[in-house]
Formats: sequence, structure tokens, C-alpha cells
Amino acid sequence: MSDEQSISPGSPPLVKSGRYWEIDAVRGLALFGMLYFHFLACLVMFHILQETREFLYYYSPIVIVSAAFVFIAGVAIVLRYNRMLGRPLDAYYRDIAVKALVLFFIAMCITALTWLASVVIFHDDVFVKFGFLHMLSISMLIAIPLIRFGKWNILFGLLIILVGIFIIPFIHDPGWLYPLGIHGADFMDHTPDYFPLFPWSGFILLGIGLGNIFYPKGVRAFSMWQPKIPGKFFARLGHGRTTLIVYLVHMPIFFVMLWILSVTTGIGYV
Repeated sequence: MSDEQSISPGSPPLVKSGRYWEIDAVRGLALFGMLYFHFLACLVMFHILQETREFLYYYSPIVIVSAAFVFIAGVAIVLRYNRMLGRPLDAYYRDIAVKALVLFFIAMCITALTWLASVVIFHDDVFVKFGFLHMLSISMLIAIPLIRFGKWNILFGLLIILVGIFIIPFIHDPGWLYPLGIHGADFMDHTPDYFPLFPWSGFILLGIGLGNIFYPKGVRAFSMWQPKIPGKFFARLGHGRTTLIVYLVHMPIFFVMLWILSVTTGIGYV
């Protein structure tokens, strides 16, 4: 079932190349979209906008933005091959695992901070229990033993997505399995950010599978034009470290901005 053309860091790379701008640009575009939708969510939090049916209609594309983000993370796992420069497989997998564990630690810090804010500031129990970084980090760990199956990950990914859409939503117990997508009817009232493994982890496997087709052994298998100014902008925004920093700081910045607006003008309240 394994694919001989799949990534195999134990062998020398075909060529030594830098980053592919189109991957960073798609990630940057997804990040830009996430900033926009999260700002809308903050406006609702401050009661500047109302969560009407029309609002939810315009907010719904965040699903596409989030899926693109996770998908690109899967493609990036394939591209990481070239940066390993022929090092052994265990070093390649360890590199992915370390990055995933760092993201999971950051995710747990977000959980702790939002829980503290919910208790001290808002006096409720609404906090991030299993958000985007929780899902992404665990999805990366899940992907490690499946990387060797190469293009077959397309099928694995689609299966997880379909199960997450058509089966998991109809299972409500036991509630402690909420990381998988199994939860009670009122669970969503107690968390502002929720990305269960079903279906979201399927997108990272989809990215790995398609990444093996379009970037076999980490090398672009198609021609690509040179980026123009918009492409360069989104590619810079979508650079891995930049993306993580922006993701971590944007919500506190939005909150402080709107809090200052509320205090100075009386527009909105928490």
C-alpha cells in the first residue's frame, strides 16, 4: 500500500531549493482571511455587531479559510523533506514531532489563559478547550506514521472528513471525547474556538497526499510564474514563523483596540 514515489528523507533530495512562494502565499492569504473573520467575531463579542442569520452567512467562509490553513500544513510536511537534506527518517519524524509538541504547548497556554480570563474577567466558564492549535498539533502527530503512505493519504483524509461531517455530529456521548468532535448539545456555548479532529485532521492528510503529487520528494513538479507584489506580500505574511506570531498576537491586539474604543467612545461593551 505504500508509495515508492512518496517522500523519503533517508535518501538524498533531488535538488536543494528554497521556499516555494505559492505555498507561503496561500498560507498568508488564509491567515489574512482568518484575521478578518476573527475581527468580526471580536465585534460580536463587544456587541458592536449582532450574530444574526445574515452575519453567520457572511462569517461561514471561515471554514474554507481554516481548511486551507490545515491543508497547507500537510503540504508543508512534504516540503520539509528537502530541508532535511537526506538525514535519516527518524530525524525527519522527530523534527515534525518537536514542532507539533511546541504547538501543543502553546495551545495549552491559550487554554490556561482563556480559562483564567473567563474566571477573573467574564465570570463564566467559556474558554478554549480544543482550538485550532490543539487540533493542528495533534493532527501533525497523527500524520507521522501515515506519511509513508504518500498519495494514499488522500483517501485517509477524505474518510476522516466524511466521518466528521456525516457521522460524528450525531454522536453525543461520552462528552469527554470532545477532541474527536463528540460532545453534548450545549458544549459550543462554553468554548469560543473549537476544531475537533473529525473532520479537521483529514485536511492535513489531504495536504500530505496531494503534496506528494504536486511536490514529489519536496520538489515542485509544475512550472510557476514569479510572484508579483500581492504574491510577495502574502508569501511574506505566510512565512511559518511570521504566521505563528501573527496568529498568537492578533486576538489580544483586537481585544485591546476594541476595549479602548469602548472606554473612550462608549461604542460597544463586553
